[in-house]
Amino acid sequence: MSENSAPETGGVPAEQKPVVPWAKWKTAVLIVIALVAVGLTVNSSIRYEAAHQTSSIIPHPPPTYTGETPLNIASISEAYGSNNDFVMVVTPCADAALNTSITNLTVQAANKIRSTDRIYVGVFVLPANNSLTYPTLTIKLFTKAASAFPVTLRSNITADTIYNQYLDRKFLR
Repeated sequence: MSENSAPETGGVPAEQKPVVPWAKWKTAVLIVIALVAVGLTVNSSIRYEAAHQTSSIIPHPPPTYTGETPLNIASISEAYGSNNDFVMVVTPCADAALNTSITNLTVQAANKIRSTDRIYVGVFVLPANNSLTYPTLTIKLFTKAASAFPVTLRSNITADTIYNQYLDRKFLR
């Protein structure tokens, strides 16, 4: 016998551990645990989606005006009655250059929203209000959650500000 080998007893090494068979009940318990884990994951995913779902657009007839250029109107109710999903109404001030700039920014934001979310966006212009020092922009999204919350921007109107206001209303629950 060599010095490095373990002592043998009847041809089997003395330090070998016995093989324990895997119990069938352990397999069944592991399968049940895996099924419960998958079920809980699916259930929590469904609940998360339901809780974070955006408000749906209020169904209405096709819009009366979907043009890219702003439409001149006499009152804001005409804009709200246009059946667009998102309405932007510019009220000009006495400064013609500022009015043109804000109207162009509004059209730019409307085009971005149209192309991104594929909704009907109407841009409307009210008659000039000479008492204003800065044009105002009233926006209203016609979803179930946001339709009760129009907003009027009175200063610092940019395309990004308009788009962010749209997103705020889009994800309102």
